[in-house]
Amino acid sequence: MTRFLFLCFWLLAGTLEAQMMPSKRLEIMRDEKKSEDFEVLPLGKQGVLITKTVDDPFRGIAHLYHFSRYDSTLAPRWEAEFKLKYPFEGLLSYHTDEQLYWLCGDPHSEKIQIWKINLETGDTEMIDGEVLAIDEVSKFKVLGNKAFLAGTYNDRPVVVAFSFFDKSSKALPELYDTHLSINELDVDERSNQIHVFSRLTRKGKCQLQLQSYDYEGRLLHKTMLSDESGNSLITAKIVRLQTGESLLVGNYSLNCSDYSQGLYLTKLNGTEPDAIRYVPFHELQNFFNYLKPSRQERLKNRIAEQQKRGKDPKFHYLLQIHDPVPTDHGYLLVAEAYFPQAKTTASTTPFVVSRPRRNSYDSYRYTHALVCGLDASGSFVWDNSMDLKDLTTDVLGPQVQLSSEGDTLRLTYSHENKVRAVQIQGSKTLGKPQEYELFSEELKKDMDRDTYPSLASWYGPYFLSWGYRKFPATGQQPTREAFFVYRLEHPRVVEE
Repeated sequence: MTRFLFLCFWLLAGTLEAQMMPSKRLEIMRDEKKSEDFEVLPLGKQGVLITKTVDDPFRGIAHLYHFSRYDSTLAPRWEAEFKLKYPFEGLLSYHTDEQLYWLCGDPHSEKIQIWKINLETGDTEMIDGEVLAIDEVSKFKVLGNKAFLAGTYNDRPVVVAFSFFDKSSKALPELYDTHLSINELDVDERSNQIHVFSRLTRKGKCQLQLQSYDYEGRLLHKTMLSDESGNSLITAKIVRLQTGESLLVGNYSLNCSDYSQGLYLTKLNGTEPDAIRYVPFHELQNFFNYLKPSRQERLKNRIAEQQKRGKDPKFHYLLQIHDPVPTDHGYLLVAEAYFPQAKTTASTTPFVVSRPRRNSYDSYRYTHALVCGLDASGSFVWDNSMDLKDLTTDVLGPQVQLSSEGDTLRLTYSHENKVRAVQIQGSKTLGKPQEYELFSEELKKDMDRDTYPSLASWYGPYFLSWGYRKFPATGQQPTREAFFVYRLEHPRVVEE
């Protein structure tokens, strides 16, 4: 396999103004005789992990997973691989600071394999077994020596715990209910507990429910996250405060709608939540900054008129919330507003263990991103936003990258072969939004025109970008294709 692997490192000079600045790159040549896909997992200052998935059915291998770990300078650290024999297929992955786990399943039986890869050494270990009472897997987490799989069984929600030691599986109690749908699975290494957030829909009302379990799968407590306001909590993210308390943050709606009206936060006081604090979008200082000034003015006037008449303004934003990010001063919460376009019909095949079901749309259009600063006690301090200029993607997923230098934050996202960036300090925006060429014309000319490069914040001022480029035929050498990873440094935005 090594004869197909070609790594190339060199410094790039002569970067252009208003362009991301490449400092290093690596390339992995693709084998045209095989189907090869690549994934990139940034590990911050610890480096980056590249996973190459190879389909090779002629050798009886359903998938071969080849892992390459590099340090923060893109120097190679180790390589490892594991082979999935037919009919197993890779389903979901999960990683901690020390380990990467791959969940693999046999679609024709209840058999699973969980591959464990040590991110420091590259050592691999395979745990096999059977998981009962689950048809489709949508979430996968690991705590200690147990895996937790969330999904459905006979169209009802389940969470199953699978032990690495005795290979036993156990469904967590009081979740198998047609009125429930699971929207979050959280594992807490600090308390050694598992938290399941589910939406309870009954008699036209919706409530967010939190069920907490100990490591053995025993139900510790069930908490209904609701009050008399009539608001419906949609999602919840757990922020573990330095004080030892747990803060829940998320978005809320009206009348079981999926459309958000604002954000909320509440602390868990033992097994019961404190009073829920609602932050409607119109109370945020910069939420509507993505609109043109004339539209902002009309919207604010309309909101003021509604409030004069004693009515609460209603909004229609679908919101995708990132996991909260701890900082030296508290926490950051990033969310993106979007709406789906042109829904199509999705077909699913009932496998014992399969990929998660997804709502199927032709595309998703994003309007803007919101970032909020919370202090160490979990209170809102400031908010800011970034116009996404009607960014459209085929797959729903986080778009905005967040990086920091001191008390300055940079919000960045890629669009086609360009990078758009805003630099902020709390609610203050430094300078104007910037747009850069991701790569120079010399580098772009050989890149795959069908897929645009991906961009991710890495560490400090550095970003990672990856994609595919082609090498034209020369002499006896046919056209070749390579997967590339660049280390980029973002130009600093100066305040005007």
